[in-house]
Amino acid sequence: MTDLTSTVVKSVFDAGARVRHARVFHPRGIKLAGRFHADTEFEPWFGTGERAVIARLSKGIGTPGAVPDVMGLAFRVLDRDENPWDFALATTGTGTVGRFVITAARGWSSARYGSLLPYRFGDAGLTWLFAEPAVPQPGSASLQAMSEHLRDHDVRFEITASGLGAAPRRVGELTLHHADAHEHRTDFFDPILNHPGDIALEPGVVSRLREFAYEGSREGRGEQN
Repeated sequence: MTDLTSTVVKSVFDAGARVRHARVFHPRGIKLAGRFHADTEFEPWFGTGERAVIARLSKGIGTPGAVPDVMGLAFRVLDRDENPWDFALATTGTGTVGRFVITAARGWSSARYGSLLPYRFGDAGLTWLFAEPAVPQPGSASLQAMSEHLRDHDVRFEITASGLGAAPRRVGELTLHHADAHEHRTDFFDPILNHPGDIALEPGVVSRLREFAYEGSREGRGEQN
């Protein structure tokens, strides 16, 4: 990876963020907080019991109203050592090929989120993470509809993991509600920067490009890296 490549990627996303006066993708969203409870198999990474979470639901392109869009689910959970671990998921397919393809969702209730890039947990093989609604959510793709829904309801997601050709394994359950100001003190999530040392997003070269994009977008918004 050359310095020129990193400079170009950062500059493009810096300029895009300045033009939009917001992040290049997922410019508008809803701040959330809640808890994550890992299943036994994944407790060595997440720790036991309920883990504190902040999160954000968003529309990727920022289409108006109920117009379908690429939906985003980003969240930060405290890992086994109480350090931040960030995830950034977008609506994708869930099959062998579909998991590589970003897709638009017609509504929150039909949105199925994936990590696009696979994780490597320790010495295990490549694993993709997915999230899907575990309770009813609004049928439209409107941020306002979701915000109104959250006034009276929590939203829950089942988090699963799957390797290529392998059956999904349940990772745990994510429960979220509207965040109060004291619960949510950041507006960006960086899965490349924030993760346990024995877990990585692969392949490394794509992860580095993604990190340059994150840095450029944050600089364009005037946020600290």
